[in-house]
Amino acid sequence: MAWKTKVVGYFRLMRFQSAASESLLILIGALLMGQKDPLLLVVLFVVGVLFHIYGFVFNDYADIEVDKKSVDLKKKPLVSGLISPTHALLITCISVVCLYSIVIVFFPSVIAITILSMAILLGGIYDYFGKKISHISDFFVAGALALIVLFGASTVSSHITVIVYIISLMIFIGIVFANAVEGGLKDVDHDYLGGAKTIPTLLGVKVTEGHLLMTRRFLAFAYGLIALCFLLLIVLLMQPAIGFFNGDYLRLGLVSILVVVMVFVSVKFLSISLFDRSKMKRLYAVLNSLAGIVLLVTLYPFFGLEDLVILLLIPIAWYVVCNNVLYGKPLQPDV
Repeated sequence: MAWKTKVVGYFRLMRFQSAASESLLILIGALLMGQKDPLLLVVLFVVGVLFHIYGFVFNDYADIEVDKKSVDLKKKPLVSGLISPTHALLITCISVVCLYSIVIVFFPSVIAITILSMAILLGGIYDYFGKKISHISDFFVAGALALIVLFGASTVSSHITVIVYIISLMIFIGIVFANAVEGGLKDVDHDYLGGAKTIPTLLGVKVTEGHLLMTRRFLAFAYGLIALCFLLLIVLLMQPAIGFFNGDYLRLGLVSILVVVMVFVSVKFLSISLFDRSKMKRLYAVLNSLAGIVLLVTLYPFFGLEDLVILLLIPIAWYVVCNNVLYGKPLQPDV
């Protein structure tokens, strides 16, 4: 049974349950540019999984000492000692080698390889320096994920459309929020104690006797990002190719309802007074899922019903199945 525990530990280290969501960003970039070849779409999905593994494993490797300060994170594979740091670094290197090998074989484009390299570089800077330097590190990971959308598009054509750029910018703002606000808050208890320079800690957020104390500066930053996201969504909806205001009342109503729910969940998240990591992770997952659904429904004219259903179901099914296998429950991993 020891080897099974070890194998499960490796997959937990790779955050395998959320890999499909990151791959979705690459697929969206390619699909928006007209990619329809099933084989190439599968290859791009694999590239997304490898990029995801690289990012999360390297991040855990760099954050071992900070993570050890949190009781909630004692079960993480590297913190518990189940997986050695050397093996984590080896996985990181193998992932990068496989990434370049696949892209060179299937997408031998200078532009595609350059964009991928920039994404790997920005992701690596965030992973290694994220909790050692200033708060700008959160913008590095956002840039990396925004770039993989452009990477997906560049594997089809070097003439990337305006809509792809808008989506990439939305991803950038959304990831800054997800990483700096949502992720920062759920880790602020040990980040604050460990002296990590995350955006919440630099803006004065801390946990005192179990109470989560958010400052006005932090809330202004968080709500400012939310406003920017919705502004970009409006710009996207106004693009002629989206056809959002051409009598498609069903899509208009669905997006409107989802946006209202997202605002409600965001306010609820930013109104938490008692530090509760489990509750934060649940709200975090709900908000990110809603954001993904809104984006896909908005881009429906580019996908069609069949592709839309597949794009919606793949990350959900992947997440639920992997979570059940790795953690014994469908929705909330112990990380």
